[in-house]
Amino acid sequence: MTLPSQPFQVNLHAVVELLSTHIYSHPSVFLRELIQNARDAIMTSIEQGTLAPDDALIRITPVGPESSELVVTDNGAGMYREDMAELLSTVGQSSKRDIFDLPRTDRLGQFGIGLLSCFMVSDEIIVETRPAAGGEASRWVGRSDGTFTLEPLEGTSGAGIKVGTRVRLTPRPESRELTMYARVWELATLYAEFLPVTLEVCGPRGTERFVNRTPFFTRHLSPSVLPSETGTLEEGSIEDLHAWALERDLEHLAEYGAELLGAPPLDMIDISVPETGTRGTAFVLPASPSPGAKQTTRAYMGGLLVSESLPDLLPEWAFFVRVVLDSTGLTPTASRENFVNDEALAVTKRAIASSLRAWILSLAENDPRGLQRFLAIHDLALRSLAVHDAELARIVLPHFTFETNQGRMLVSEIVAANPRVRYAETTEEFRQLAGVIPSDQIVVNAGYVYEKDLMRMLGEALPSASANPITLGDVIAQFGAVLGADAEGAERVRALAETALFGLDCDVQVRAFTPEDVPALYVVDPNVLRSMELKRLEESTSGFWGDLMREVTAAPSPEQASENSEPGLPTLATLVLNWNSSLVKMLAGIDTDDQVVASRTLRLMYVQAMLAGHNPLRPADRAILNESLSDMLALSTNLMRRDISVEDFLEPGDGHES
Repeated sequence: MTLPSQPFQVNLHAVVELLSTHIYSHPSVFLRELIQNARDAIMTSIEQGTLAPDDALIRITPVGPESSELVVTDNGAGMYREDMAELLSTVGQSSKRDIFDLPRTDRLGQFGIGLLSCFMVSDEIIVETRPAAGGEASRWVGRSDGTFTLEPLEGTSGAGIKVGTRVRLTPRPESRELTMYARVWELATLYAEFLPVTLEVCGPRGTERFVNRTPFFTRHLSPSVLPSETGTLEEGSIEDLHAWALERDLEHLAEYGAELLGAPPLDMIDISVPETGTRGTAFVLPASPSPGAKQTTRAYMGGLLVSESLPDLLPEWAFFVRVVLDSTGLTPTASRENFVNDEALAVTKRAIASSLRAWILSLAENDPRGLQRFLAIHDLALRSLAVHDAELARIVLPHFTFETNQGRMLVSEIVAANPRVRYAETTEEFRQLAGVIPSDQIVVNAGYVYEKDLMRMLGEALPSASANPITLGDVIAQFGAVLGADAEGAERVRALAETALFGLDCDVQVRAFTPEDVPALYVVDPNVLRSMELKRLEESTSGFWGDLMREVTAAPSPEQASENSEPGLPTLATLVLNWNSSLVKMLAGIDTDDQVVASRTLRLMYVQAMLAGHNPLRPADRAILNESLSDMLALSTNLMRRDISVEDFLEPGDGHES
């Protein structure tokens, strides 16, 4: 007997709009929901002992030439008519908010949400079911106008309904493509390829294809599980067969990793969280990701896809792996496209981070070559982790390389040369220091990301070593003043340099320091260096941005205003001339008639010192470089006309004595 049509207890149109705009990311998820419903029904039958696992089957028949309906059938637990009525009560809540609160761990609640999702593609849903425990079949028909019918199927009308559940959908024209074979196969493979229940998609002309493949990523596999001496095993023994099976499974896992990453993974790390029933594999990327990249996780629940790219499950430093996992203990959100952020998820996050960290520690302690291969690709990731993990830093810090004034060196090599390590905190300062540090001393460049923090941790990680910052001021303070008989010559060189560099915002000092082959050192505070860069941009930029740059550079900072007695007074860089250099001493003894040569030589030394310190050249600096080279060429080739005097080579204001 067919019962009269009854209305849903909610505005169905509003609920469907809610599902499509606020819960589900795409209408195609209706198929995932139907597969989930079928899987839950089958698992219930298996748990109750009414169905053998090998006999479980979900069959999908897409829309095609022979049928205008999409049909999803399972041989699971089925439902009584009373269950159907309870289902209607479950989905027929009184407000939209209740849809979000439907229990996803309860089978009927899950089934109800799955049914509602079908209204995104169809105006009518037919559910025919027979309970596995015995009883008559029932049919429920829901319509998009907000009405439904529920009837028992007795006699011949119910004879064709087998144990389990069959859902039939007639798609709307705009949704027909989602229910046809090609799209259904694609979606079924995406959502359910690792489902522990056999899933069959019926193709054209009666063909059948099975979606399922083995989830090797859940089998606790990694290269470390292989026996260390497989060659010594007796051929055909149980141990030999076990090792062969492990090798085969690892090959399959590596093939899946290559499919996922687009290249064979560098390594594979087993992930296991028994507390939340979570198992998986972390695939180490074979190439460094782009800067700022954050890896996502491919997550399944009971073999059914939750998300292809689940964010925030990995720690920020773990951008060197792509994780694939399956869980039975995490709680899905209403959309089943993420997990609820609860204590179980927090436990899982911590366990994944711990597994990745343990793998790195194992590499450092047991496989130094493997660690170096990893560092060659993912050095930055490991540095970011070591900064926040003192125990890890103790093990891996000796394996890091740093830039030094003697080239890139391992920390272990730096400490072996001198356990009292000195480092520059900025790259700019290191570049200025590198030219004047004696060749038998090592200074580390700690100006790159994480490196200053790692240097500060050196003493804690390696108790036999210590690390302290060194500044250019510390080095210059050790430069010797020029005294005695040489003082007059040094002062003469300083005066010549001040005249030659007039207008370039550069002070001049003469000191004695090593190495002797460094004639000059250009010293500039990082703040001054930034001001120089702004000035350079100002001079090379026009229009609105040029005006803006001029406004920025015109106003002194509060610090400058407090330090300078005259507001707006520019802070000078300093050119430190090395009295130990033979070139500088030659300048002290140069004849007055050769002042042009001295002036151009000092200007070239100035530019050379700037370039040696990797400082930016302003337009004025480039101009004096070109002019000095041209003048030196003319002087050295004796191409000067006799009617040209020395004064013609001097800038206005340059001094000259006849």
